[in-house]
Amino acid sequence: MGTLAAGLGIGLAALGVSFSLSLAYQKTLDSITRQPDLLGSFRAMMFLGFAFIEAVMLLAFIISYLLINSNA
Repeated sequence: MGTLAAGLGIGLAALGVSFSLSLAYQKTLDSITRQPDLLGSFRAMMFLGFAFIEAVMLLAFIISYLLINSNA
């Protein structure tokens, strides 16, 4: 049962992260087209946001690994 929960959890996390990354990239491109003079700050904020979004995927991977290797 733990492996099923782990697989489902990692799959849903990957789906959510991919949707969030595409949405963040889209909003960043919209912001850059509106104000091209702030390209550097938008790019820095985009990569910082990407790091936080990817941290969610890393946490989901760790939790799924713990679920697979649990004794219960």
